[in-house]
Amino acid sequence: MTAESTPPSLPKLAVIAREAGVSVATVSKALNGRSDVSAHTRRRVADVLERRGYPRQRRRRRRGSLVDVMLQGLDSPYALAVLGGVEAAAWRLGVDVVVSAATGRTRSGRPPAAWLDRMSARDSAGILLVRTAPTASQRSWLSDRGIPAVIVDPRRDPPPGVPVVVSADQAGARSAVEHLIGLGHRRIAVVTGRPGVPCAVERLAGYRQAMTGAGLPADPRWEVRGNFRSEDALRATHELLDRLPAPPTAVFACSDAMAAGVVQALAERGHRVPADVSVVGFDDSVAAAHVTPPLTTVRQPWNALGAAALAALLSADAPARVELPTTLVVRASTAAPGSSGVDHSEPVPPRLG
Repeated sequence: MTAESTPPSLPKLAVIAREAGVSVATVSKALNGRSDVSAHTRRRVADVLERRGYPRQRRRRRRGSLVDVMLQGLDSPYALAVLGGVEAAAWRLGVDVVVSAATGRTRSGRPPAAWLDRMSARDSAGILLVRTAPTASQRSWLSDRGIPAVIVDPRRDPPPGVPVVVSADQAGARSAVEHLIGLGHRRIAVVTGRPGVPCAVERLAGYRQAMTGAGLPADPRWEVRGNFRSEDALRATHELLDRLPAPPTAVFACSDAMAAGVVQALAERGHRVPADVSVVGFDDSVAAAHVTPPLTTVRQPWNALGAAALAALLSADAPARVELPTTLVVRASTAAPGSSGVDHSEPVPPRLG
């Protein structure tokens, strides 16, 4: 090789660090794709590297045979059912799965930064996030490396550009309330989930849609918040019964856990289910068929959600949103009003105050 054809030597990391205004260690982390470097700092380093003649790293979509699944926690039957759907689909597709949990590693319940480094080291084909989501900097980190992500049942509004897989929460809630209306109920209360959670918003919307569609008022005074917790639903149901001149003939609880709290509160006030008050839940949890009385509820397609999420992750052109249908499961916790001999003939909720 002649002197004229010898490429100029690349600058040392110290030179890059000085021009970017960062430490040598930070430059090294940026070059090695470490996730504990902010997107802003990474861009500054990249600008200096480009000016100095460093070749730009090309983004690529990974094609490995391994995917990562990040669960919000490992103590939820819902999460394990979704994981079961992922695993079954992965077996059919010849894909291996690595499972991690966010709970216990970060207070926010979001994926920890160090975990992203490990995922990159094992050349993962993508990441499924169940009820958790990456931060903005983590999304940038994934995007820089061409690693796709899909969120199953997000707990907050999903970030732009990340596909989501969900149940048809609004349609499911509407079917539950229409079932009660079809039995003859008119005074129907609702126990809602946590504010701002997308599925809670959709289920409340489904309740209101069914009520107004039947010509019944969706009165906010018949709505109480249970935060997806049995104990909160217990308290909220007592508050509801205290402020109404007559109890509702039916209650739609936006989760089975909250339905349990509703049933307990009704029992403590001397109301029988379903003779005095019918109760419907949402989820079709394992316990729903075994409580007394067995709970009418809306079944989520948990296994199918996991399988659909994996299919979206491995797709070259995944849709922004995949919504799977729910199923109403009718059991013994619902009946026509009036079976106890109490007069339930009032056609609409009474005006309060």
